[in-house]
Amino acid sequence: MVGSIVALVTPFDSNNSIDYDQVDALCDFHLENRTDGLLLLGTTAEAEALSTEEKKELVYYIYHKVYPNIKIMVGIISNITNEVVEQAKLYEDLDIDSFLVINPYYNKTNHSGLLKHFTYIADHVHKPIVLYNVPKRTGMAIPVEVVRALSYHKNIKGIKEASGDFSYQIQIASFTSKNFELYCGDDATMLLSLSLGASGVISVIGNAFPKEVKLIYDSFLKNPEISRTTFYKLLDLIQVMFQEVSPIGIKYIMYILGLCDVRYRMPLDEPSKELKRKIECEMLKLIDD
Repeated sequence: MVGSIVALVTPFDSNNSIDYDQVDALCDFHLENRTDGLLLLGTTAEAEALSTEEKKELVYYIYHKVYPNIKIMVGIISNITNEVVEQAKLYEDLDIDSFLVINPYYNKTNHSGLLKHFTYIADHVHKPIVLYNVPKRTGMAIPVEVVRALSYHKNIKGIKEASGDFSYQIQIASFTSKNFELYCGDDATMLLSLSLGASGVISVIGNAFPKEVKLIYDSFLKNPEISRTTFYKLLDLIQVMFQEVSPIGIKYIMYILGLCDVRYRMPLDEPSKELKRKIECEMLKLIDD
């Protein structure tokens, strides 16, 4: 999977159930804006607040709505090795692109444990694996030397790098290839990642501005000035959006645009009044432009 990939939010209705009318509208929105890929069940999707049945139903629904026009990556968030493999089996009959697999959180491990964890998963699932480096969520980064060792596994196709650490990305980029790809997982570092040869941008802001994220990616090599201008137009909003844990900010942005209700599953809650005000100010600037 390459290009503009959106880490899709999960809309909820007044009964706190998944709102499939809104899911349907979001799928149409991304089809119309030619989004290249959707990441389902990532942290932006509040996946940890969904039951196993809800996860499966949501993935199947979106898959049958957008495939093959939009490729699908499915996140599997678990710190238990065997559970990752079992969850992957839920989607074996779908032609998804890959599974996004986070490093273990809470029961953090050492280097050899990480190697065994990811290797076991890659050996036992039937779709490619993308590593997910997000130390803000897990409490630790996947060490560069571990990523390098895993990059040689035939079923590990890349890494979503969401640390925001420029030095880390540069080191990872030094051994990426067509067989092991770098995906930008931090909206604020899109241009850096693309300059390092990233194959895709897995974006949160793309939920609200898919056309712009696709333009940033598609024009980066052909017309870098358009890519830069479009990125910097969104940068202030991106920085404000992440001042409270995602997807709190992006759902409020989508609410302003009429794309999604401001509903979350506990423990998440609505944005603070201060964050709402900041987002509204940045949205007004975008409209004025």
